[in-house]
Amino acid sequence: MHYAKASQLAALAAAARYVTEAEPPELPAEALAQLRQVLEEYDRQVRGLSAP
Repeated sequence: MHYAKASQLAALAAAARYVTEAEPPELPAEALAQLRQVLEEYDRQVRGLSAP
């Protein structure tokens, strides 16, 4: 992956983590759940990058 794209994706993941931790009241619970699922998949994929 191109470095700029990787850093942009990491920044988006960090922003998503912030939102899921802050749990803003205007964000529906279903949206938070979906965002958490996306982050779980992102984390799984990142772990796979470092696996031998």
